[in-house]
This record gives sequence, C-alpha cells and structure tokens, in this order.
Amino acid sequence: MKIIISPAKKMINSSDDFLPESTPVFLSKTQQLLEELKTYSRQDLKQVLKCNDQLLALNEERFQTMNLSKNCSCALMSYVGLQYQHMGSHLFSMEELNYLQNHLRILSGFYGILRPLDGIVPYRLEMQAKLKQFDLIQYWGNDLYNELTKDEHLILNLASKEYSQTIKA
Repeated sequence: MKIIISPAKKMINSSDDFLPESTPVFLSKTQQLLEELKTYSRQDLKQVLKCNDQLLALNEERFQTMNLSKNCSCALMSYVGLQYQHMGSHLFSMEELNYLQNHLRILSGFYGILRPLDGIVPYRLEMQAKLKQFDLIQYWGNDLYNELTKDEHLILNLASKEYSQTIKA
C-alpha cells in the first residue's frame, strides 16, 4: 500500500533533525523547473506563485540561489502544515521512519513525488501553477502515477483534490 499526501505551503530547512537518506526520484525534472523559474521576471513569478510581495521576495531569492543538492533536509521534516505538525515526525522511531519511507509519498508541484527521507530544499510551487510553456499537471503527466504504482496498486489517498488529480494513468 502507498499513502499519498499533499505538501504544505510553509517550509523550513530542518537539517538538524535527520539527514536525508534518499534523493527525489525526479530530481532532473525538478532541475529543469528550477532553470525555467530562474528566468522569470519578478512579475511573472508573482503570477505563477500567486502570493504577496513578502513571500514573492523570499521565493524569488530561493529560486535564484537554490542548489538542489546542498543544504537539504528530509521532506517529511521540511513541511510545516497542520498534518505534518500532528504527525509528530520528530518523534518517530527508526522503524516507523523506515515504514513511512516505504509507504508514504508526498506529492509536490516542484519535486513531483517525494519519499519522507528524500533530501529537499524549501520552495513554493503549487501543483495548480501555470508556467509560461505548460502547467505542472501537464509537466508531470503520467510520471507520478507510474512511479506510485510501479510496485503497488493499492493507494490510500489522503491528498487534497488539487494534488489527487495528478495521479492518473
């Protein structure tokens, strides 16, 4: 069984908790997204992110200075939404973390699909974002479904409608 959840909008770099044990499966596609986002004007980025000026400034700096292989923290510990706070991920035993690593998947507009211990950097990019050339649902296409179901076809969907719609054959 695979369990899918949505990411949270708010993120931190929690590299003090656990060191990442894996790399996001679609890191090369994430790098392509990053390269495109780096070319956007401030106004273009504001339209894509649909955020206020303070969040725009933070994320504009993030994208311009982002290195996807440095200062990474575990995906599960990086999101700061209600579901992540209530999970209490910092209290998990290694056995529980291993279970989650094998069964839990976080859907992401920027990374595609993440395992809990994948190393990521803070970002803001919702799945509904419309980039200049395509929207993210088009960009990820069947990749997320294929990755999710390559070993397992039973899916417990706890993701929002926005993210659930990306899982299609």
